[in-house]
Amino acid sequence: MGLKEIILDSFRYTTSNWGKLIILGLVIFLTDLTNELSLFENLADEISAMLIIVSILLVIFEIGYIFRIIEETTHGSQTLPAFNRIWETFFHGLKEILVIVLYFIFPFALVLLGAMEINDVIGHFSMEVDLFIILTGLFIASLLYIPFQAAVLNMANHHGTIRSGFDLKKIFNKMRKMGFKNLGFVYILTVLFALVVRYILSDTIKILPYSLGDLISSLIIAPFILVFTARTLGLINKCLDKNKI
Repeated sequence: MGLKEIILDSFRYTTSNWGKLIILGLVIFLTDLTNELSLFENLADEISAMLIIVSILLVIFEIGYIFRIIEETTHGSQTLPAFNRIWETFFHGLKEILVIVLYFIFPFALVLLGAMEINDVIGHFSMEVDLFIILTGLFIASLLYIPFQAAVLNMANHHGTIRSGFDLKKIFNKMRKMGFKNLGFVYILTVLFALVVRYILSDTIKILPYSLGDLISSLIIAPFILVFTARTLGLINKCLDKNKI
């Protein structure tokens, strides 16, 4: 199965059930909306804390659902997962978040340190050093992103176990089998699409009252991109397992 067939299949899959796609869009939209509302001034601390908790729970569920698409595609599913098995989806999200944290904690710490320096929170270094620290963190994160994606695919092969996310032998073997072309495609697809999704959502949240275009962006375009990307990753993973890519 070549990349062209994978892209066409991913498009058909993503557009196969608009109801599920819009439900996912609502989850994504509410995640950003509750997060934005929690930052409002003059909001009671209890309400702000509740909104933050709701936002976190929605993020975990969203990540878990996207992982289910990758996992079920890897194992041959041709349909979008139903919005059932809530606890399983939630725990999938928790496990992937844990893997994300462990993979990126060091570069994130560097970026955070540089940002704190620039904003004079701790302020000991020059601006040049602060920028160097941030750029170093971003560079390390970019290097770790490919093995992280391979780790997610390996988790999809092993029903989302955390241990499989750190099985370096299988992860690097999966990267080797993917090859430079597929690695580059996955990198560009996931990073670029993630940036587009964030732009769509942040732009929508800031424009009030919502226009029809804003609602279409958040309820259809953003989930479309996420589902399409997850399906593509799952198909690549399935082909790797069958040595057909």
